[in-house]
Amino acid sequence: MGALDYVARQTNGMGNFSQIVLELDGLLAEESLKSVLAQISRRFPLIHGRPARDLLNLAPFWKVPRNAPSVLLRTVALPADSDAEAKRLLENHANEPLDDEFQHIRCLLIHVGQRKSILATMFDHRLFDAIGAETFLRLIDQTAQGKLDAIAPQIKVTEPAHLDRWPDRFRSGKTINEFLYRLAERPVSALSMPPKIAGANRPIRWVHDSLTVEQTADFNRRAAEEISIPIVLPSATARAILALRQTLPAMPLPGTQYLAFTSASARAPGREWETLFFNHFSFLLFSAESESRQSASALAGHLRDQFFEQMKENIPAALLEASALIRICPHWLGSKFMRRIFQGRICSLYFACLRETGYPEGSFLGLPILNLTHMTPAISPPGLNICMTYHANRFQLVLSYLDGALDPATAAQIMQQFKSLLIAEPAPASH
Repeated sequence: MGALDYVARQTNGMGNFSQIVLELDGLLAEESLKSVLAQISRRFPLIHGRPARDLLNLAPFWKVPRNAPSVLLRTVALPADSDAEAKRLLENHANEPLDDEFQHIRCLLIHVGQRKSILATMFDHRLFDAIGAETFLRLIDQTAQGKLDAIAPQIKVTEPAHLDRWPDRFRSGKTINEFLYRLAERPVSALSMPPKIAGANRPIRWVHDSLTVEQTADFNRRAAEEISIPIVLPSATARAILALRQTLPAMPLPGTQYLAFTSASARAPGREWETLFFNHFSFLLFSAESESRQSASALAGHLRDQFFEQMKENIPAALLEASALIRICPHWLGSKFMRRIFQGRICSLYFACLRETGYPEGSFLGLPILNLTHMTPAISPPGLNICMTYHANRFQLVLSYLDGALDPATAAQIMQQFKSLLIAEPAPASH
C-alpha cells in the first residue's frame, strides 16, 4: 500500500485516499460529532501517526505520536435544494490534499437546509481499507452510544516486523515474479495518461449509480449460477471489462488483453474490530483478450478458471508473503519494477467488489441513513477505477477517473454499460 500511495502521489499529489459519504435524514449535531472524534483520537493516537523506517533492519513501521490532535471536522451550511453545490463541495474535499504527514482522516459535515446532513470522511488507504473505513464510521456511532471501552480492547494496534521465514518469502517472491511476467507477455490495453498540470494536481472525477435491492439479489443469484460457485468477483469483473470493451473498443493505448487488477476483503468473519486498522485486502489479476467476443456469462466462466488457477498457485498469499521483501525497498523502486514489467501499463483498470459491509446499521448518531457511498481514488496508471460496495442489501456503483484520461460523457457511458450488464439476463454462452 505504501508503493501504491507513492504512485498516486506522483499523479495527484495526494496519495492513495478514498472518501466515504453518509447521507442522513436530519441535522447531525456538529458538537456531538466533535466530542466523539476527540474520544477516539485520545484512545487511538495511531490514527495521527506516520510511516517510518527502522534504521537497523529497514522494516517500515507506523510511528505513533505521544500527543495526538482530534480529527479535523469542518461544517458548511447550505440552503435547501443545494444538491449541486453539495456535490461540488464533496468533490473538492476529496481532491484536497491533507494538511501534513500526520493527518490521515478528515471530515466535512454539510447541512442541506434543515432536513438533511451529509458527512464526508477522507481516509488514507495506508491506515484503512474500504471495509475498515466503514468500520471506523461504525466505531464513531458505537462510541456515541458509550461502547468505546468495550470495543477498544478488541482492536489490534501492533504487528511484528515479519522479517523471518526468508526461504518461504523468497519462494513466494519467485512465484509472484513468474505470475506477473506471464501476464506481461501480452501488451495491455489502457488509457493514455494526460500530461501533468504545472504547479497543480490533476483532479479525480466520479460517476455514481446503484442497483436496487431486487437487482442486487438477482445479480448475486445469476453470478452464482453462471460460474457454479457462490462468489460474484469473476462475474462482476467480467462485466466491468466488457463495459470498457464495448464503450472503448480501441483504447487509446491498444493491446491484446484487458487486465483488471482486482481487490476483495480478506477478513475472516467476526473479526471486524480486530482488523480495523491498516489494509486487509486480497489482490487478484484477471485477463481477457481484447478481440474476444465472449458473452458476459462466457467471460465470467473464463475468469472463474483464472480465479481457481490463482488460488491453486496461492497467488494472494504469495503476494502477502513477498511483500515482506518489498517493504524494505524504497517505494520508488517497487513502482519502477511494476512499470518496467508492463511497459508503463500496469493494468486496464482497478476493480473492487465488496459483498459485505463494515457498517450494517441503518442509522448514524441517531439519524436514519439515506445512503452510504464511496468516492474511490483513480491511481495513474491506469487512471480508472470501478468499485462495487454493499450497503442496505444493495450494491452501490462508483467509477472514478483521472481528469483528462476520459471525458465526462464517456465515463458516464461506461457506467451505464456496466450497470446494464449487471442487471441484464445473460445471453447464451459462446466461445
